[in-house]
Amino acid sequence: MRCFCSASPASTRCTVGALALFTPPDGASAADVRAMFEDALTRGAVASWLRKRPRRSVTTGGQWGWDTVHEEAVDLGHHVRVDAVPRPGGLAELTTLVSRLHATLLDRSRPLWEMHLIEGLADGRFAVYTKIHHALADGVTGMTRLRRSLTEDPDQRGMPAPWQPQTRLRAAAAPEASDAGAGGAGPVGTGLPAAVWTAARAAAGEVAGLVPALAGTVDRAVRRGGGPLTLTAPHTPLNVPIGGARTFAARSWPLERLRLVAKHADATINDVILAMCSGALRTLLAELGALPTDPLVAMVPVSLRGEQHESGGNKIGTLMCNLGTHLPDPGHRLQVVRTGMREGKAAMATLNHTQNLAMSALGAAPSP
Repeated sequence: MRCFCSASPASTRCTVGALALFTPPDGASAADVRAMFEDALTRGAVASWLRKRPRRSVTTGGQWGWDTVHEEAVDLGHHVRVDAVPRPGGLAELTTLVSRLHATLLDRSRPLWEMHLIEGLADGRFAVYTKIHHALADGVTGMTRLRRSLTEDPDQRGMPAPWQPQTRLRAAAAPEASDAGAGGAGPVGTGLPAAVWTAARAAAGEVAGLVPALAGTVDRAVRRGGGPLTLTAPHTPLNVPIGGARTFAARSWPLERLRLVAKHADATINDVILAMCSGALRTLLAELGALPTDPLVAMVPVSLRGEQHESGGNKIGTLMCNLGTHLPDPGHRLQVVRTGMREGKAAMATLNHTQNLAMSALGAAPSP
């Protein structure tokens, strides 16, 4: 699996792309996969969250939001397509094709997603490239949907396509206790429902909790510690608006190798990957003669979901991670990344869901 993300400060361009490479089962070929793909298209059903359409108007203050009416009939011919890489059909040709597909903006008059079956790879494999707006779904949602469409049984057919409605088990939620009881009244003499007072108390608690959280966030930002906010990110030649002329390159490393490094460094695999990105950025900027003396900072998405991953939606917070690009030793860079991520996650653990969203939004907001 190869995944990448492209986003700009403007929310209308925040598109996430994922590229997955698959090997057909024994006795099958990419042509068989295409037949299954086309059969799924004839079923026509599309999950409700993938029928959401964006809109903006005077009533929304000119800002983008979701139309209250979902698309009844989604044009799958537009959203689900078949592409082929040119000869010789290698990884370079694949990444060039996906770069071109990813650079094109999603059509704002339709639901904000696309899926491409890619054929023509010389080694007999096939690829699936998915493109979706980040407001529609986060990585957890996308990967959960993809996993539910796959099976380890090579003889099993008829799995639901990622865009189709999928049944799932929901944990029965126990009713929450209320001081006034369900449907009860608020304080004596007010005549207001208990739910109103419950919401008011919750809102007041959120505001009160944000004050010390903000103080701690600013303190960590000044010390270049982990958290949703940074005050020290340096300017580099990479700090420019993202346009359509962008490409990406793909490389592979054995997962066991990364896992072994993480184990010996008492870090996570994500920490190791961030440190690898740090090394690549340091090398690039040094070659350009533009390596800043202050470390670069990465905005790292962190899932705010519980164990139950409902379909659709975007539930992520963000951490600002010191990449240690000013340090020549890769081991020291990994230590800086590990410390920053641990500190940031520990800070997030002290906040509730709403507070985490608020602090993440503050950190992700563009500077004036």
